[in-house]
Amino acid sequence: RNKYGPERVAQIVTFGTLASKAAIKDVARVYRVPYSETDKITKLMDGKSSIAESFGFKKNKDGEDVSVKELVEMYSQDETVKKVIDMAMKVEGLPRNTSMHAAGVVICEKPIMENVPLQRNGEDITTQFDMIEVEALGMLKMDFLGLRTLTDVQLACQYVEENTGRHLDFHEIGYEDQGTYELIGSGETDGVFQLESPGMKRFMKDLKPSTFEDIIAGISLYRPGPMDSIPQYIKNKHNPENITYDHELLEPILKNSYGILVYQEQVMQICQSLGGFTLGHADVVRKAMGKKKVEIMEQQKGIFVYGGINESTGQPVDGAIKRGVPEDVAIKVYDNMKPFARYAFNKSHAAAYAVLAYQTAFLKKYYEVEFFCSILNNRLDKIEELAKYLTYLKYKNIKVLTPDINKSGAWFSCEDGGIRFGLVGLKNVGQAVIDAVVKEREDNGDYKSFDDFINRTINLGINKRMVESLILSGAFDAFGVNRRALIEVHGDYMDRVSSAEKNKNDMQISFFGTLLEKDEGLKIEYPKVPEYSSKEKLVYEKSVLGIYLSGHPLSDYKEQFDRFSFNTGVLDYYEEDEDGNKHFTDVTDGQHVVMGGIISEFKRLSTKSGSTMAFVTLEDVYGQIEVIVFPKVFEKARALIKEEQIVRVVGKLQIKDGTPQVLAEEVTEMEVKEQENVPVDREFMGLIIPDGEERKLDDILDVCDSYPGNISVIVAMNGKKYDAKIS
Repeated sequence: RNKYGPERVAQIVTFGTLASKAAIKDVARVYRVPYSETDKITKLMDGKSSIAESFGFKKNKDGEDVSVKELVEMYSQDETVKKVIDMAMKVEGLPRNTSMHAAGVVICEKPIMENVPLQRNGEDITTQFDMIEVEALGMLKMDFLGLRTLTDVQLACQYVEENTGRHLDFHEIGYEDQGTYELIGSGETDGVFQLESPGMKRFMKDLKPSTFEDIIAGISLYRPGPMDSIPQYIKNKHNPENITYDHELLEPILKNSYGILVYQEQVMQICQSLGGFTLGHADVVRKAMGKKKVEIMEQQKGIFVYGGINESTGQPVDGAIKRGVPEDVAIKVYDNMKPFARYAFNKSHAAAYAVLAYQTAFLKKYYEVEFFCSILNNRLDKIEELAKYLTYLKYKNIKVLTPDINKSGAWFSCEDGGIRFGLVGLKNVGQAVIDAVVKEREDNGDYKSFDDFINRTINLGINKRMVESLILSGAFDAFGVNRRALIEVHGDYMDRVSSAEKNKNDMQISFFGTLLEKDEGLKIEYPKVPEYSSKEKLVYEKSVLGIYLSGHPLSDYKEQFDRFSFNTGVLDYYEEDEDGNKHFTDVTDGQHVVMGGIISEFKRLSTKSGSTMAFVTLEDVYGQIEVIVFPKVFEKARALIKEEQIVRVVGKLQIKDGTPQVLAEEVTEMEVKEQENVPVDREFMGLIIPDGEERKLDDILDVCDSYPGNISVIVAMNGKKYDAKIS
């Protein structure tokens, strides 16, 4: 807007549509049908199916009958349901509301209102045409992604300069540092942009990237569709002498990606080089493949192989045969591009991501404390992410120092090779007040005791809830008074100090004719009470910090958790489609899982048959997930379904409408066990994975993790050996 003028720049509208469940709920509301009745219908529906498919009026796109028997019966037997569903099918898919495209921006050489209608969307101005119509009109649409990682890098470079005096400039540093590539290849990529999911870590460990091109390709390949090419890509990188090309014209196009088709730009280059297309014409093919427009793909296939006319320019197109490519080879090349192009990244996007991946990896390699300090400060509004990274730091033995009223600043800070918790990270604490508290300390020296703190800050806006949060976080531990005692006295003491301040300000004279001094009669008496138990301290810490900081109830179970096939950390890795639906990259719907955690809350429900089931929130060190315990499993585990109980859950992962849940098949108590030492002369099972079947390794290791026993399993693949245990 600053560069081109606000009248020439606008964001693009998007239309939210009535999905199947939303259509039913909206129609039912108009017909005044009680929500409880509508809820029964929508809970039986699969969010991926249309209303017609769920109620048996038509089959899905694969020709399968996905109707739900109970819904079919409701429709045929209940007139109200029939009326709602008939109308809902008519409005399903229609626009429901407008919002703003996450990244799309139009830039125009003249005022946009001369080309398209505009509307106000909150404080912003957006087009009334969506991105497809805007592009069809020939306007310039740009996508600008505002990524939190950019601020991570900016803050980390700032902290490095403050702590070491070194100014980091990646234009000077370059992108060829081998130490950075070694870090990426080690799989130690927690916090590294785009490379921290478990699946991506495994990919990087096998790939051992050595160039910037490898990072770009890695980011592009780790997606549904291109993922299938990962084993071949790794094999070709490490054995370049075995790379073959269907035709010599493909070599200059595919050489940088070891003979594997990776990018959208390569699709366009192949059309240009083998088929004689212009780049504009090649982009028509790319778009048709990406959108699965079958008619256009078949039409363009004929032109690619045999030649024809470019409809946009009217110019003749050579076709591959005229350029010396055998017919069967041309057909094979085109057909190989079709399924790939639907999912392929464009290389420019992947390269931009790779820049951030490299920069964050560099910072982690050489300035780990400053890097994680920036990540934490940039995620104070995301408790789950804070917990994840703080847990990682403790696991890597990087000191995470508890809040301290005399050492903590408002934000997380680097201290003695570790990270000091920032006071703004506490719940019930406002930044303005904390800034004032820190400034008072900097101007007039450290706080000498709890009562000194209260007396010096009572007029700065502190309140009882804030002080309680500071106490429970451990911010006053250095004063030598236990937390329980401080909790018992702080409220009354603050009232007394506040009253004395008021008297002083009102210039009231004491009985003895002298002005009340600030600390006269305000001595604090601490009750002689025992400190909270370790468990209580941890629970209170979490209530104000959002995490367990000085310890974790699950820390004694780490050895067992490490052997489980699933933890909630893998749910951090997903892609969102244009409709905002999550597609997880490291887990699948229906996957068998074994996990452990602590029950943070639960809700029991009675079923229609009179039996009991439960919805349990299970929390591990990475986050939490809902576990559904059906009646049969609940009966066996009834005594274990209670808060603070640590359990092991075996079940099936269900991902419904982008929300993951575990359907429990077994819930058992977790006990702390010492790690077993298996003698080396015990019997073992040996498995050999043949070349080309490398992806089976993950499945085998998942089985070994899910069913631990005391017989060793040795898995051999590509000359490498992996040890596991299996029952």
